[in-house]
Amino acid sequence: MWKLSESRRQFFVDCGRPEENFWKTLFEQANHRELVNDEKYAGFLEWEPQHSNCPELDGATRALIDLAPAEWKATMRNIFVARAFKGEANAEASSFRSAGIIEINYGFTLAAMIYTTLFSHFYDSVLTTGKEVNFDDEDTETTMLIMEEIERAAFEPIDVTDQAIPTWAAERHVRAMHPLQIDLPPRRKESDYFNLVNVVEQFVMAHEFCHHMLGHTDASFRHSPSAKRTISEWLRRIEIAEMLDGLNGDQKQEVEADVGALLLLSGTLSEKATRVRSYNAVGGSMIALVALAHVSGGWVSRGANETHPDFLTRYEIMFRLVKEITMSLPVGEIGDHPMGFMIQLRGFISAVLQTWASKAGADVKMPNFLNTFSWMIDLEVEFREEHRRLSGGTA
Repeated sequence: MWKLSESRRQFFVDCGRPEENFWKTLFEQANHRELVNDEKYAGFLEWEPQHSNCPELDGATRALIDLAPAEWKATMRNIFVARAFKGEANAEASSFRSAGIIEINYGFTLAAMIYTTLFSHFYDSVLTTGKEVNFDDEDTETTMLIMEEIERAAFEPIDVTDQAIPTWAAERHVRAMHPLQIDLPPRRKESDYFNLVNVVEQFVMAHEFCHHMLGHTDASFRHSPSAKRTISEWLRRIEIAEMLDGLNGDQKQEVEADVGALLLLSGTLSEKATRVRSYNAVGGSMIALVALAHVSGGWVSRGANETHPDFLTRYEIMFRLVKEITMSLPVGEIGDHPMGFMIQLRGFISAVLQTWASKAGADVKMPNFLNTFSWMIDLEVEFREEHRRLSGGTA
């Protein structure tokens, strides 16, 4: 039987660190004594680990438990979710006789922040193009100069990050190496940025929770039989049997965890789905998967023995799932819809993938923003037409 206290103890014993706030330990290791001793941070740093060693992850864990089906809650409440002192962009679920643990590497947290920043720049360029560029202006030279600057703002942060990846790999540590990986565009609210970073982490946490719930870890006795049935039913609904046939056992488990994570984060598993949670699930899943693929080079299959499916496979499965759970939602008053957000993310993903491919020996050019923007408009038109058909002729 797992117990939260034992799971917490097991993590701290294994890592050999004091049972205290992650940030306090990190600041002390980095010799930031001025922060540790500052009265302004005293209350925050004195926070004691409960469901996690990190206050942010503790809150995210409680939120996921609240969204879980009733039969999952007893197990999830006794799993300790740790922010680990490791630089790689990774996470893992591990189990023991009386303990269940999820570790989110600090390197992944940094990757979540960096790629959310990259998306913020890309999205800001999309907004600028849609609202401020007059393509009917007869002064085409001025328009093209404006578009050149918009393209730089959208793609330079991606290119800078693509160049940083070999260093990250060599150092086994993801870290911001350029202001464009940190600084937000003026229009981007910090609250919106940190909310997106939070749901990116939540998606990965949900993925690891699902590994536990689906019996993928050593202590498979803790799994929920209904979880396996539920996820299997959703896999049938999105018609991916042929795709699954080409995957090995480990890769199928990763797909199951991806699908379970999106359903959990969206509230679908517990009938608590809302429009906002659908947006969170879309943003969290897509940015998490593109960050992991870009950092690891896992865009395409590198062999039958890989433990994880390639990005294109995971993306296609998640795209089908998002469509399945959101197409019944009405378009909002300002024309908003989770599939519209997915289209924005598809544009961003294509830019990151094309940037990588153009330097990886493929016969691919660097992305062109105007082409990407036009493609996104076409996708939006296709979505509107399909949504109108499914909703009986109303938008």
